[in-house]
Amino acid sequence: QKLVVPNYTPSRGSTNLSQDSIIVFASNFLGTPYLWRGTSPSTGFDCSGFITHVFNHFDIKVPRSSVDFTHVGQEVLAAEALAGDLILFKGTDSASTIVGHMGIVTENVDSLRFIHSTSGRQYGVTVTTLNKHYLRRFVKVIRIF
Repeated sequence: QKLVVPNYTPSRGSTNLSQDSIIVFASNFLGTPYLWRGTSPSTGFDCSGFITHVFNHFDIKVPRSSVDFTHVGQEVLAAEALAGDLILFKGTDSASTIVGHMGIVTENVDSLRFIHSTSGRQYGVTVTTLNKHYLRRFVKVIRIF
């Protein structure tokens, strides 16, 4: 049975899912090209298509659009983010105030890193450090399992 994230926010210990399994699975797609509205590893992913693909693999139903993650899960401080948490950003339009990009936290030891599908300079599924570019766009970190 699928967990429906918008209506159910389990704690870390309440599923058989581990943070490592999310990151290992997501890492299989490093280098997959960016494709607007993309949801498939064979053709490419946009940011939310990548998240949807990864979490659906583990039978966790999540929204398809990044903006729809705005009111999903439990917000956590960035300093307390764990692997598997989702990090949300405003879109690339500097005037935007809504969520327009997202990734999966991979680690948060010396710095927070996240895996995401980007149309930017790195193009495609890649791991990025939370740098000045992304800090300016940072909205929040959420925990959905």
